[in-house]
Amino acid sequence: MKTSIYLPDEMAALARERGISLSELTQNALRGLMPSSAFFSVPAIGEVRGVPGVEPALQVILQAVTGGLPDGASAMFLVHGQLQADGGRIVDLGMSEPFFEQLSYGPSETRKLQLQPRWRISATAVERIEQVRAGGNFTLHVGVRYGLMGGTTAPGWEEPHRPVRVPFPAQPTQVIIKAHDWVRDVLEPWQRATAVSLVIPLPQQGATDDHRAVIARLADARRELDSGNWKASIAASREATELLRQMRPTPVGPRAQLRDLHEREGAILDRLKDLAQAMFDYDSAASHADPHLRHITWNRENAVLALGTAASLAQVILAHP
Repeated sequence: MKTSIYLPDEMAALARERGISLSELTQNALRGLMPSSAFFSVPAIGEVRGVPGVEPALQVILQAVTGGLPDGASAMFLVHGQLQADGGRIVDLGMSEPFFEQLSYGPSETRKLQLQPRWRISATAVERIEQVRAGGNFTLHVGVRYGLMGGTTAPGWEEPHRPVRVPFPAQPTQVIIKAHDWVRDVLEPWQRATAVSLVIPLPQQGATDDHRAVIARLADARRELDSGNWKASIAASREATELLRQMRPTPVGPRAQLRDLHEREGAILDRLKDLAQAMFDYDSAASHADPHLRHITWNRENAVLALGTAASLAQVILAHP
């Protein structure tokens, strides 16, 4: 039997020391391990997403757990947010809109719930956020504070005369938002950008070492792109393109009128070699030994062009080995 109850790391360690099986942990045992019989904890950050509207909003889903509270225990929440780009630059979101949440609906048992703070983001703020992000990843930092509006008389609720407090024994610290996820989950709902995903599988039959090398080089290019190493990403895309331009479909007959369907499709695909050669030449400039080319500034857009085109070519060519 599995339990879906969240147990903080320090509590899990204490449970193991006492010989309690975590897979069979009961509600009462969980409450007995907590620092008090009444508690409110926010152990994790869930989703981060954009919400469209007259003025767009950034919404964060926080996973919370509470227990030992009487029916009707409630709180008013304020959440401070901060976005930090890969380069270290910071955007302070300030305090979220205050929101009210009822924490208990009956017996004082452990209960999971979600908190959904929102920050209104103006068009000017969106532009500022994207300037700071510079096409890379974000790290979201949050801090939660709440004011009790009931339930302070619960047995074991420490310092009931202090209504403003922070979650305990755990509250979230940070979560990394990948650039692709930010575009897909935040900017797309705001209608500010779009994200396109490509999956390049190996051929189901007849996969060669060259096919595997193409996949490996594209994976390297993606990792370098995520790390902000534009020239290294373009260099990896160039290696993949060099292999792709050498791959040809099955031989095609010289007389178009006599070609079967497979040959006609091969003739169309063979024209992609011109595109592969053009991208190879483009990518080569980023790693060329010519001193006149060394001072060219390569940016994220160049790296995305190189990787996106190589990935699209690979998806088509590897589907017709």
